[in-house]
Amino acid sequence: MTSSYDRQEQSALQDYQRIAMAPLEEAESLPFSAYRSQSAYELEAETVFRNEWVFVVAEQELPNCGDYFAITLAGEPIAVIRGQDNEIRALSNVCRHRGTPLLDEGFGKVEKHIVCPYHAWAYKDNGELKAAPLPGDINIDKDQHCLPTFFIESWHGLLFVNLSSNPEPLAKRLAGIDDYLGYFNLPSFENGFKSTTEYWNANWKLAMENAMESYHLFKVHKQTLETVTPTKQAYYIAGHSEWTLTGGKMLDTSSKLMKWFRGDYPEAYDHYVLISLPPSFVGILTYEGLSWIQVLPIDKDHSYIRSAGISSYSGKHENKTEQAFTEAFFAEDKDICERVHKGMYSTLAKGGKLVSMERILVDFHQFLGSRLFESNVSDFFQSPEAERFIGKNTDSSEGE
Repeated sequence: MTSSYDRQEQSALQDYQRIAMAPLEEAESLPFSAYRSQSAYELEAETVFRNEWVFVVAEQELPNCGDYFAITLAGEPIAVIRGQDNEIRALSNVCRHRGTPLLDEGFGKVEKHIVCPYHAWAYKDNGELKAAPLPGDINIDKDQHCLPTFFIESWHGLLFVNLSSNPEPLAKRLAGIDDYLGYFNLPSFENGFKSTTEYWNANWKLAMENAMESYHLFKVHKQTLETVTPTKQAYYIAGHSEWTLTGGKMLDTSSKLMKWFRGDYPEAYDHYVLISLPPSFVGILTYEGLSWIQVLPIDKDHSYIRSAGISSYSGKHENKTEQAFTEAFFAEDKDICERVHKGMYSTLAKGGKLVSMERILVDFHQFLGSRLFESNVSDFFQSPEAERFIGKNTDSSEGE
């Protein structure tokens, strides 16, 4: 016999599917139940985060041999490590003996071997079992006790991990995106910078939606982001369910003398490009660097949030004024996301129509619908604003 709870969860998934597949003209906010439903969360964790390319860390954040970043992805502890051979690998972060997590989460350094803190089983940084102390008369087959490895691919230094057994190439997901990014010379961004990790009392989708849309800047970020990237100057560039680019005009506060010294430069440099790569990455690209927010679910009510970036300037992370600015608008984002999350527990209220500036949310919702329910998606769309970014060759030698 189906319980009342089961019927509610089934209804929540049906509403989720119906709204997630809608095109812009019919699009509404996702049903509130999609943010509070345990069934929806479990489906997202299994279907999306365990089967999609998920951004984890940047190569530039692991510059030296032995550097690692450990994180839990959809319940699976993983560690991304730059080995002594300079290769970067994604390994299981669970000991093959009794299941103890090996490396502490976050950034760290493997000096020689990965050593389990429980019984000191030791592994090479490529996952091979090196030694198991005091085995007695038991023969331990080292080849049968290596750490599992996961698929990992890089896009402009950004590392994506896929936990599935046979994923399609990341390049297929990102096909066409580089056509719009050539002016920004991403290969020149060789230095990584990062901030502290935060944990928000909000569903992961709320954090992603907030990060990718510019409609809220004039209200939530009136004293911060709105002063440099005004809401009215934001626009859609190009995209679909797999990736989306939006942009905006940045206010130029430089003096006349500074503008004279700077001389002529491409119009694209007066604009930022917001890169949305679901399910976990939203970045802001300018001619100076690429900053991003990384969003991962902890459970249906809590999210892991990390900000970082790459730049051509080695001292970017030491800019205290910029750091304070970032911390200020991050605090504003956290407050509004946690406030919205409380509203998702209303069972009588419901969301309404999305406006034109929220077209990027339609792409995100269709990404979710295509993965969770195999729903159809809208065709690729390019706006007239895209022309200012097209034409620059993306070859890494240009701009050097």
